[in-house]
Amino acid sequence: MNEPTASIDAARRPQLIAYGAATGVAALFAVALLRIPIQLSDSFTELLSMQGQTLSTVVRSEIAGGPYFRPLRRGLIKVVLDLSGGDFSPWFRGFHALEVLILFVLFVRMLRPRTSADLAVVSLALAMIAGSHLFLDIFREAFPINHFLTIVICAVAAVNLAQSRGGWLVDAAAVLLLVFAMATIESGLLVWVILVAAWLAGYRGISRGALVAATLAFAGYFALRFGFLRGTIPAIGERDTGYLLTEATAGEMRRLFGNSPWVLYAYNLVSAFGCTLFAEPRSGTFMLTRSLLTDEVRPWQVLTVATSALTTALIIWYAATRIRSWRPFRLNEDDRLVALFLVLLPANAVFDIVYEKDVVLSVAGIFFVAAAAVAMKRLMAVAATPPGARRAFAYAAMLVIACGWSLRSIGTQYRLREVASITRDDWAYYDRWAQRQDSVTIDTPEKKRVWQTLYDDAVWRRPRPPAIDSRLLEAWSDPKE
Repeated sequence: MNEPTASIDAARRPQLIAYGAATGVAALFAVALLRIPIQLSDSFTELLSMQGQTLSTVVRSEIAGGPYFRPLRRGLIKVVLDLSGGDFSPWFRGFHALEVLILFVLFVRMLRPRTSADLAVVSLALAMIAGSHLFLDIFREAFPINHFLTIVICAVAAVNLAQSRGGWLVDAAAVLLLVFAMATIESGLLVWVILVAAWLAGYRGISRGALVAATLAFAGYFALRFGFLRGTIPAIGERDTGYLLTEATAGEMRRLFGNSPWVLYAYNLVSAFGCTLFAEPRSGTFMLTRSLLTDEVRPWQVLTVATSALTTALIIWYAATRIRSWRPFRLNEDDRLVALFLVLLPANAVFDIVYEKDVVLSVAGIFFVAAAAVAMKRLMAVAATPPGARRAFAYAAMLVIACGWSLRSIGTQYRLREVASITRDDWAYYDRWAQRQDSVTIDTPEKKRVWQTLYDDAVWRRPRPPAIDSRLLEAWSDPKE
C-alpha cells in the first residue's frame, strides 16, 4: 500500500519543486513591483480618462474604426479600477504581480518537469524569463495593466489547453481565450496561430471542432475590424522607432519612408528576428554596433548579445540533431515546443513591422525560452556521456549560458529598484511634467481625487527603496531605455 504512494510522491517531487521555484521567483518580482508607484505618464492619464465612465462606455469607446481595436484592454483596466475602490496602487500593482505569478506557473506546467534534470532546466528557464530583454518592459511598466504580459499569459495558457486531455470545457476555454486575447491587443491574434500550430505539432487537447470555431472567430475579427468598422492599420510615423544606428522621430520616419513603407516594414521584420535571437538590434537600433563604432561599449551590451547568441546557437544545434526525426513529422514532446517557437517567431515579427518595439516580441520570447530549455536538457544528456571533448564542451556551454542568464536576471531586479526611484521622483516634480502636457486637465473632483491619491502614495506613503551603490550591477545590468 505504501510503495505505490511513495512512488507517486517521488514522481511528483520534481514538479512540486519546480512550481515552488516559479512561486519563489514570482515572489521576488512581487516585492519589487509593489515597491513601484503607478507611473505618471501612461498610467495616470489612463486612470484620469476613465473617471465618470461606466464599463460599457469604456468598452464601446474602443469599438470604432481606426488603427487600433482594443476594447478589452481598457475594459480590464476599468474592472480593476472599480474593484480598487480608490486604493489604486495595491490593486494595480498587485494585479501586475499576480499576472507574473500566473505566467511563471503556467510556463512551468507547459514544460512538464518530471526528473531532476528537468528541474535544473526549469530553474534556468525562469532565470531566462527574468533576465530577457524582451520582458524588461513587461516587468517595469504597467500602463496601468501591462497588456503585453496579458497576451503572453494567454499564449502559454493556449499551449496548456492543447496539452490537456481535452473535453468540451477545454474547447470552450480555447475559443474564449482567443476572443479575449484578440479584443485586448493586436498580438492576441497569435493565440490562433498557437492553437493551429499546436494541433499540427501533435497536441490533441483541443478538438477539430474547437479549432474550426477558433478559426471562424479569427476570420470574424478581421471582418468586424476592417469590414464593418472600416478600421485601418497603424501608419508610419505614429511612434518613434529605431533605424540602423539611430533612434528616429516620428517625423523623420515619415520623411524617410512615407513613399516607400515596405522598405521600413522589411527592415523592422529583419530587426525583429535579430532582436529575438541575438538581442541586436534593440527597438530597431543596432546599439552594440553603434557602441563599437564610438568605442563606448558597455558590459551589459556584450552580456546581452553574447548570451542571446549562445542560446540561439544551442537551439539551432538541437534542431540540427532532430531534423531527421521531423521529416516524417514525428515530433515528441520536446520537439513540439521547439516547433512552436519556430512558427511563432515569424508570426510575432509581423506585429513589429510598423515600429520595432522589443516588448511586442514577448510572445516569441517566451517560446524562445521554452525552446532553449528543451535544447539545454539535450545538452545535459551530452554532458552525461563518457569523458571526452564533447562532454567538456557541453559542461562549458552550460556553465557560460547559465551564468550569463543568471547575471541578467539579477540585473533586472536591480533595475526595478531604479524604476521605483525614478517613478517616485517623477511624481515629486509633477508640476514640471504637467506644464509639458497639453491634454491633461484635472477639472473635476473625481480627477482631483485620483491625482491626490496617486501623488500621496508615490511621494509620502511609499518610501524610496534603499539605494544600492554597485558599479558592477550598474555596468552589467540592462538600463531603463
